[in-house]
Amino acid sequence: MQPSAATGGQELRVRPILPEERRRFDETLEEQHWLGAGLVGETMRYVGLVEGEWAALVGFGSAALCVRSREELLGWNDSQRHRRLRYITNNQRFCVLEERRRHNLASEVLGIVLRRLAGDFQARWGHQVVAVETFTDPARHLGTCYKASNFALIGYTSGYGRRAGRFVHHGGQKAYWLRPLRRDATRLLAMDFDHPVVSARYTMNFPDLNRLDFSGLLETFEALPDPRKARGIRHRLAQVLGVAALGSVCGAKSLFAIGEIAAELPEEALERLGCFYSPSLCQRVPPEESTIRRVLQAIDADEFDRLTNAWIADQVATGRLAEAKAPQVKLSVVLEEDAQERYDEEPDRDNDDGHDDRDQDQMPPGAPADGEPVLLPAVAVDGKTLRGARLDDDRKVHLLSALDIREKVTLAQADVDGKTNEITVFRPMLGHLDLKGVVVTADPLHAQVEHARFLVEEKGAHYVLGVKANMPSLLAAAAQAFVGVGDHYVTDDKGHGRIEHRYYSVVTISEELREELGFPYAASFVRVYRERCNLADVPIGKPETSYYVSDLQGELASPEAFAFYIRGHWGIENSSHHVRDMAFDEDRCTVRTGAAPQVLATLRNLAISLLRLAGFDNIASGLRYIARDHTRAMRLLGL
Repeated sequence: MQPSAATGGQELRVRPILPEERRRFDETLEEQHWLGAGLVGETMRYVGLVEGEWAALVGFGSAALCVRSREELLGWNDSQRHRRLRYITNNQRFCVLEERRRHNLASEVLGIVLRRLAGDFQARWGHQVVAVETFTDPARHLGTCYKASNFALIGYTSGYGRRAGRFVHHGGQKAYWLRPLRRDATRLLAMDFDHPVVSARYTMNFPDLNRLDFSGLLETFEALPDPRKARGIRHRLAQVLGVAALGSVCGAKSLFAIGEIAAELPEEALERLGCFYSPSLCQRVPPEESTIRRVLQAIDADEFDRLTNAWIADQVATGRLAEAKAPQVKLSVVLEEDAQERYDEEPDRDNDDGHDDRDQDQMPPGAPADGEPVLLPAVAVDGKTLRGARLDDDRKVHLLSALDIREKVTLAQADVDGKTNEITVFRPMLGHLDLKGVVVTADPLHAQVEHARFLVEEKGAHYVLGVKANMPSLLAAAAQAFVGVGDHYVTDDKGHGRIEHRYYSVVTISEELREELGFPYAASFVRVYRERCNLADVPIGKPETSYYVSDLQGELASPEAFAFYIRGHWGIENSSHHVRDMAFDEDRCTVRTGAAPQVLATLRNLAISLLRLAGFDNIASGLRYIARDHTRAMRLLGL
């Protein structure tokens, strides 16, 4: 359906010209427009019709190569201008035919054209335009129709024009007008890095690097103590680690692959990395693979983890952790009548700040005032064994990680040596993270009294911990609490050739039961009943029932919220561990000496996290995209 409007009681329609109308369009412009018919670049030609007769002609072409007022507005450098000019189109011709001239006809035609212009450009030229520019000669026109169509007068030209590829001074200043086609057009055009909307190529997987707030990765690496003796050092520690990080972002799966990438880096990349300058060769040289290997084996892996993940946490910019995404599962709340009655009979609960609000009405779980679940930021804690990194005592390297559920980036990681287990590493690993108001999820191994007290009292966090036979009294109490309790919330997920139904139930832990159990701050039990079916919805395998304990209460303890946290916890497997195995072949990597296994895992986490933050959902695709051009990896690292 073509856009139309009423013009003095007559119907106005605007459309692109037909191929057979091109000659008539050009001839009409030659006759009635003082500049003639010449349109250049990626052109679009429109005709406005009143009662089926031509009334106005509008022509668009490529944006002007250089306009000082535009460049000052957008802050472009030469490279950005050449890449992004195609996303601005120039209204090079606008002619209202004398025999059809009407009051307000020009602004009406222009308004209709501007509403459809971006879509038409996408269909014809394969890309959008986000803004329209034009020039008017103050001696001839006041630009009234452009003002009426929300064009902004940005400035005036200096009286130069291009002729035969050269700029020639003609002395005639013109007014420069700019009209955004979307609200964020100016911001998109002015960004430091090309936004996917204004990316000339790779539109399918182009990352939005503007999401990253680079604070200096090399400076972060410089804070790491150098274990080498000062004598004879050619390559500084930060530069060696920067090269290793660059290799990982390019998809290197081993130390040898990192060395190969380093050897092929051009002079520009080595200069930006700050690599060693050789006076004898009169050029910069990268660290060799043997140097990279020795450094990664010798550095303090835990401190490297801490510094790198702290830098990543900074990228999940301050304040963004306070915003949680809505659950990605299909929501279908099922609150049964008996469950609603049970909630109505429950005693009043305390607020999160510990003050009693027994005089206020308490909302039942799953039914906050606005009808949406209240979701807090969440961090999942889980371990992973590096199966290929077998040490001399036949022990495999095992790492404990903390993953931001919303952004799917690793915030902390620690090595679990053979003399201990994950329990002793839990608190030191999370000790440096700011977890105030964050929900920490962990598997049943971490359902420990000390962990619960540490999270609530020392970190100001909340917890959702799995409950199994390692805490028999807690498991028995959880099972008993759900006797006769129905399901409050159901999700149905279809994928991988099966359907998985999950039934969530929540009960409140009374003060008496909490004191009896001796589990600090326990306020809610959660039961999840899982049933797997084939695509015909016929059950396959055995159903599973899992229990969880949490300190969340009130509107924070809705079944929908617990579904988000529990499902998000298992996302650490799909978003981190599985990706490292599939994209970096981590389980088959046999690097095992010194700190190298853990350091490589940290570098892989760094690469995955940066790709996630930049907007890549498919990490393998992102690594292939980065590997085709090392400058993309450098931009991703802020170099």
